[in-house]
Amino acid sequence: MSDFTIIPSSLQYKSAPTLDQQINIPLESNQEEMVQYVRNTTISLQQLYEDERQASVRFRPTFKIDFVYDNTYTGTTEYAPFRDDLYYVEPTQSKVSGVWKGFPQYYEFDFFRPNIPTGHLNYVPKSAYTYNWTYYITYPYQNDYTKQLQATYDNKTINWVAQDGIPFIISSSVEGGASVISFQCLMAHGLTENQFVELSFDYENQRIFDVFSLGNGNYGSSDYVFNIINVGYTGNTFFNGRTGTFRRVVDADNPIETRSKYYVRQHRVLKNQNDIEITKTGFELNAFQNQKKLEFSSITPNNVTRISQKTSSFNYDFTLSNDLILSGLTNNLKQEINEIYLTIVNKGFSGYFNRPFSNNVGLKQGWLFNINRDVSSWWDDNNVLSNSNIGVLSYNKTTNRTYTFYYNRVLNEGDILDGDFCEFNDYYQVERVVSPYVQKIKFNQNIFATVDQPNSNPQGYYYFPHLPMTLKYYSDYVETSPAQQVENIPSWAYFSTTDQQFRWREPYLYGEFDNLNRGVNYPYLNQAHYPFENTTFKLFSEGSNYQAIPNGVNLDIQPLIDDCE
Repeated sequence: MSDFTIIPSSLQYKSAPTLDQQINIPLESNQEEMVQYVRNTTISLQQLYEDERQASVRFRPTFKIDFVYDNTYTGTTEYAPFRDDLYYVEPTQSKVSGVWKGFPQYYEFDFFRPNIPTGHLNYVPKSAYTYNWTYYITYPYQNDYTKQLQATYDNKTINWVAQDGIPFIISSSVEGGASVISFQCLMAHGLTENQFVELSFDYENQRIFDVFSLGNGNYGSSDYVFNIINVGYTGNTFFNGRTGTFRRVVDADNPIETRSKYYVRQHRVLKNQNDIEITKTGFELNAFQNQKKLEFSSITPNNVTRISQKTSSFNYDFTLSNDLILSGLTNNLKQEINEIYLTIVNKGFSGYFNRPFSNNVGLKQGWLFNINRDVSSWWDDNNVLSNSNIGVLSYNKTTNRTYTFYYNRVLNEGDILDGDFCEFNDYYQVERVVSPYVQKIKFNQNIFATVDQPNSNPQGYYYFPHLPMTLKYYSDYVETSPAQQVENIPSWAYFSTTDQQFRWREPYLYGEFDNLNRGVNYPYLNQAHYPFENTTFKLFSEGSNYQAIPNGVNLDIQPLIDDCE
């Protein structure tokens, strides 16, 4: 707006004449254009890099996997392409009997399936990594509180729902001269002394009891046994052999808010094998030697000399062909995603495994507590509770007769898989894995018979499909804020009506470590993080890896030396 007002000369006074007028306007201004690239403030490149790093939600993860397995089960088959390609045992006797017995070769288990001609299928080299296994990037997406679970221990089978907590068996005991009631848990209870448990049954309307001590005197038992003082409980509430479940309560004066929740964590597929690149890790092998031998033509069914191999020792790298962008995603606790998983699921395209038993499902699932020394009834074909949600596809081959071969379908982005059995405490904002998730594959006895008399619960191989990679850690302390101060409180904060405050844990910044040395410091380049995880994928057979629960009678995890030594 101009600072000048122009008054015509005829209005200066009455009868004033009209005259020409002019005003000299100075060419002055208090504004100027900003010249590009001119800065009057010093900017720290280090701070700019750090701000961009902390704000980035773009990841390029790499998993290095040591694949460890033991080719354990021998069998027989009438299907000629399989029969002529086994790693034979007692071949001279087989030559006489005509029944050839042996192990499937290593490439029926390995991540890489080479194009070795067997007469069964034409294996295409560019698809070599997709025949035996499928691979996914997943993240914990939601919780299933109503999952039906089952565990067997000491000839007792306990059925419960995930939200009920952790199962136990009661026995009476004496500790330090005091009479106690011992609770033998079927998985690690996670308790500490002076915490509390809420039982699934009550004694005279009381369900919450103080944890007096842990363990029963046996090595390792403190993780599986907790005791309460027997103050003279009468009746049949705490009789020996009674089963039930408990939930942890941290503060008996605030039982509702400090009571833990129990659930099965479910994973959502972010990327499937179409977005994952798999390569062998150069010249690196794992610590286990390859087992090879020469099969002479005189003792092979097709009179062909060849080299057979029982196991392999390859390591593999898994990387994404496209960036993983986690913007707008939250995990099963409604927090920022702090973990992703490389999820490996058996496909078995060759057809040795995965014959469907019900609902077109051939892949069984369970948790570590379902693996015993002997085959648990949980894995029986007739038990629909152990069915996975992955259907099978099939194809036929005809030699002397028609054979049907089954394989597990490939999952799509957005599909859901079950995961670990977990515990979470709202008040303390801590999640704990109670028992890890397991999948089991069984040989199709119509194709490869591993037993003389087929049954509905044959032996097989187990593996843990979800391999975690930590992107961020949450703090080891709980942040709090009064109810009136809601600014900068994250969406996952828990509001305590007792304390009238919000409670949450804050994720550490990249490069930040706490007093427990928890934190991550992955490289950051080209606006993306490059997290790396070196882990092991194990395929183990029946009885070789099971949860040994200390019970005072048969303890399989005794130390070689005692505490004094």
